Amino acid sequence: LGVTLNNGVLTDASGRTGYIADNRQLQFDSPPQTGAVITGGFNICDDNTLGLGGTNVFYACGSSDFANLYDTEIYPDNCNPVNLLLN
Repeated sequence: LGVTLNNGVLTDASGRTGYIADNRQLQFDSPPQTGAVITGGFNICDDNTLGLGGTNVFYACGSSDFANLYDTEIYPDNCNPVNLLLN
């Protein structure tokens, strides 16, 4: 996934905003869904990972054959902490 970070706001190649939805999932939409809890404040950490709110830990939580990304561990038995490396 190719994203751009500008003044704390993530944008994908289609111009959609990256945000944390009310279910705590990292999503890209244009515009962000009503009820989005975080639409800015993303940063690049010293280790070149994506950060948000003072941490660079996100959670990959299983959903069928794939995983969704969250800013909190919403399913403790089905989530793994991950860092999102930026190139």
